[in-house]
Amino acid sequence: MKAKVCKFCAGDYLEKIVRLLQEKGYEVSVEECIGLCAKYECSNINVIVMEREISTRSFEEFIKALEG
Repeated sequence: MKAKVCKFCAGDYLEKIVRLLQEKGYEVSVEECIGLCAKYECSNINVIVMEREISTRSFEEFIKALEG
């Protein structure tokens, strides 16, 4: 299972996001751009988990979206 994280969009939560994804068994790559800023707000946490796009405004919302 793979996940891509935009380091710019993750901001201060980058380490927490990477750690959470790794704990859930994902192979995580941190990239400068994953192309989601064009679709969603750049201030959001934008992550691609397998084929699923996740875009949330907060880390707490990210956790819920990842689980749901």
